[in-house]
Amino acid sequence: MANVEKEILRQSAFKPLVWKRFIDDVFSPWSITKDKVDGLIVLANKFHPTSNFTVEMSEKEITFLDTNVYKGQRFYKESSLGVRTHYKTTFQ
Repeated sequence: MANVEKEILRQSAFKPLVWKRFIDDVFSPWSITKDKVDGLIVLANKFHPTSNFTVEMSEKEITFLDTNVYKGQRFYKESSLGVRTHYKTTFQ
């Protein structure tokens, strides 16, 4: 999958700020418009007939691997994203 991602990003006119993948989930903030990201998804889905890329986008927050990444006060002051982790209580 890493080779497929590299080739898709190589062919794309736009590059992500970050690209982090765990199995089949990718966290990737972009500094382009939603329409341009949608164009990248169209390109990615044309790359191979058996691969299908989907996307969840938000201007404010997103969950990746049980971690909520969001724009809090620190983002507007220091350009740093905030994180909240989700964990389940266990009963004994």
